[in-house]
Amino acid sequence: MRTNDPRLCTFTVSPPNLTAVSSVPQTLPRPLHKRHPSPSTLNRRSRLFGDTSYIAARIQAPFRGAARLEEKVQSVLEHGWAPGTLDNYGSAVARFREFCRQEHVPAALQLPAHEFVLCAFAASSAGVQAGSTARKNISALKAWHVMHDQPWLAGPRLHYVLSGVENLTPASSKHAPRPPISSAMLAELHRGLDFASPFDVAVYAAACVAFWGQCRLGEILPITAKDKSLADKPTRAHVTHSARSTTLRLPRTKTQKAGEDVLLVDQSSPFNPRTALQMHLTVNSLPLSTPLFAFRDTSGSSRLLTRSLFLGRCNAIWTSVGYPRTTGHSFRIGGTTELLLNNVPPAVVKAMGRWSSDAFMRYWRSLDIIAPLHAANLHQRASRLLG
Repeated sequence: MRTNDPRLCTFTVSPPNLTAVSSVPQTLPRPLHKRHPSPSTLNRRSRLFGDTSYIAARIQAPFRGAARLEEKVQSVLEHGWAPGTLDNYGSAVARFREFCRQEHVPAALQLPAHEFVLCAFAASSAGVQAGSTARKNISALKAWHVMHDQPWLAGPRLHYVLSGVENLTPASSKHAPRPPISSAMLAELHRGLDFASPFDVAVYAAACVAFWGQCRLGEILPITAKDKSLADKPTRAHVTHSARSTTLRLPRTKTQKAGEDVLLVDQSSPFNPRTALQMHLTVNSLPLSTPLFAFRDTSGSSRLLTRSLFLGRCNAIWTSVGYPRTTGHSFRIGGTTELLLNNVPPAVVKAMGRWSSDAFMRYWRSLDIIAPLHAANLHQRASRLLG
């Protein structure tokens, strides 16, 4: 890609010296009027969808009378991304606009963004942020272009710039793989909880379901009591029982907006998710429309089991016996690893965990133990099959 477009001559980008500081003068923003909200208080979604300063750049409606249809398209388009994704994308767009302001990028080159500008923005992360962060920022800008009906001008050069940022990821941005929850940790949790407490009963049920159901905590627990996605979390009505299994219907998941089923089967005591769930539903007897893991507090009132309450209780027990603090995704990884370690065929684990092929491989743990269970001495197995 050539960069001799006359419009590009109106600004400069710092050379790729990872330790250099941009020579572009840093202009201070004007003080905010007391009636003007701070940018940090603005709805991040508005940065992506309600950015009126770029409306003039939007492609004209294709025929007379299309304005009403355009409004309908826009209102539906806003639901094309999950709320959390919109928040993150809105922040990334704000960072891009701040970059353009500091580097004096002409507005005409921001939307649609010239590939050189996209490359420069991505390159500004080199040696500072992880390559995955740069890729997420670019994904946000692409969504921004889609919303404003603008062409996406990225090409091969941006691809290689992002690869370069990935290769220059600083060690401080690289994190060790998150350790999975193990059956030993479930045992410690069981020993540390007070099953005379409805709260602890709910915590253990959620832990067993998340572990054996290979669930993301965000699929079964709200972040806060005011979580806007609470309607996407399962209620007691989403549980069905059969003689050999329990099915939990997730109304919405990270990858399936129409929802998915989680299959729970019997395990040895005290780790049986079906028993733990049934105990919770009995102790915390609440209407079917109540969120699945809601519990009765000391006053007898219904209270939501939020992700922070859940992890706080689990980590209090685990850290007291020497385990590091854990995150929500560790349950999904842990359940997957536990099933594989116990010689459950990978294809079955993948189906039960609702894994896509790429993610399934990326999140495997204890491969040094799992691989021999499925791949060692294949010639001997073949000989036995052949007689």
